[in-house]
Amino acid sequence: MDMRDGPLDTRVKDIVRSKSTLTQSGGGVLTTEPSATVFACIDRMTERDVGSIVVMNGEEIVGIFTERDYMQSIALEGRSSKETEVQEVMSSEVATVSPEKPLEECLHLMTKLRCRHLPVVDDNENLVGIVSIGDGVKEIMETAKRETDRLRRYVTGEYSV
Repeated sequence: MDMRDGPLDTRVKDIVRSKSTLTQSGGGVLTTEPSATVFACIDRMTERDVGSIVVMNGEEIVGIFTERDYMQSIALEGRSSKETEVQEVMSSEVATVSPEKPLEECLHLMTKLRCRHLPVVDDNENLVGIVSIGDGVKEIMETAKRETDRLRRYVTGEYSV
């Protein structure tokens, strides 16, 4: 009986690895410089069908801009997305997560912080990926399906040890 592949065994690096395999043509994490316009950021986010963009000053994460930031700082305040720089409206306090962190802890952190995206950084604070609440839900659903299939095979006698 293989007890691996449960939701408690999944690490953030597993999610990042699976996402990079799926998006090799799209290439890694969507990033931008602080001086980019909100309009340009939204355009790129829409093109990649993602809900956030990491704001980088060189190799340093200086913020994250999300759909929520757009609604709160542009739409509700009546600002122009074509004239506003992303650094004016981004979230500058960015929580990050280690690739070695268990997915379960990562999801608890997102819930506690009320955020949907966490940049993944290595020991040297280099950006290596991003994980979203949607990634976590997808992993939990896939794990539940695998476990259901395993139990069905066990009950019907099709399961081999």
